[in-house]
Amino acid sequence: MTRSPRSLNHLAGHKMWLALLVCAMASSSIVRAQDQQFTQFNAAPTSFNPAYAGVSGQARLVSLYRAQWTALPQAFTGLHIAFDRPTLDKKMGFGFLLSNEQAGAGALNRTQFMAQAAHNLRLGRRLNLRTGMQMGFGARSINMNSLVFMDQILRDHAEVSLEQGIGVGTQYVDMGAGMMLLSRRVWFGASAHHLTSPNVSLNPALPEQLDMLLTGHGGARIQLARGPRGRFRRDFVVSWKYMQQGRRNQLDIGTYYDMTLFTLGMWYRGIPVQANQDGSLDTDALSFVFGFGTGDLKLGYSYDITLNQLGVLNTGGSHEFSVKYLWDVARRRDPRPPYHPCVEY
Repeated sequence: MTRSPRSLNHLAGHKMWLALLVCAMASSSIVRAQDQQFTQFNAAPTSFNPAYAGVSGQARLVSLYRAQWTALPQAFTGLHIAFDRPTLDKKMGFGFLLSNEQAGAGALNRTQFMAQAAHNLRLGRRLNLRTGMQMGFGARSINMNSLVFMDQILRDHAEVSLEQGIGVGTQYVDMGAGMMLLSRRVWFGASAHHLTSPNVSLNPALPEQLDMLLTGHGGARIQLARGPRGRFRRDFVVSWKYMQQGRRNQLDIGTYYDMTLFTLGMWYRGIPVQANQDGSLDTDALSFVFGFGTGDLKLGYSYDITLNQLGVLNTGGSHEFSVKYLWDVARRRDPRPPYHPCVEY
């Protein structure tokens, strides 16, 4: 069957966007590699600061999944799995995290594994200084079979493209470090990732160093109500996180209404006093967070409304789901485990 020029052009326009998008992400001359960010980063705090390892006083297993811009075909997805626990004396903590990011239904893939360790130093009755480090490896790859290039369409849908210059994959070693001050109501921390500035380029002829990711974060918990013997609680929590990676920066500011079983939160992502390259204000997204949890099991969901020029009607917004399970690892259950004011979602 012979396709008409109009049908051919329509097919090319429909399929070529994915190839162009992935190739742009794979080429250091067009786009710098960056870390994917989660809205519910507080659900897996070791993902942005290794000093959080063991901070809960219990063993903690977290799974976090993100589907970004779901209205776009073959959009971005991210999966994060983390485990951490304290030592029996709770002076140290250790853990690991495994993350995977995909674009174009797996056409562009990035996987990281990190081992983490943290130390807790008591500065006072209610003040702790935590320091942490992480080290591991990462891999970045591209599946050329998932892409359709223009030369394949013009050659009557040839199975193999003639495109050159993009490799199959690359591996690298990575390191990070962090610290945080923790009191009963307030916390502040900072971390640095990609201390080795690894080369993540898929094109051997064009090296691409992964820029160091610098993060500052903090927050405060304001007590609103407490029931007898702590049977219920109502708190107002404010939190923030600022990130700088290369020339790109991002600010997240959020608030939570935190109750015993339910948590409601709202986040704003963007720097409205800063202009983008096209002159528009840097307003990225508005996020809503819903959490439910018992003492050991926490479930979270969040939805991001796109505020920039892409718009929620074009992107469909972004969805996130988190599952967290905690259990005691001490020989005897601590009736008053170490308290930390950070939110769970």
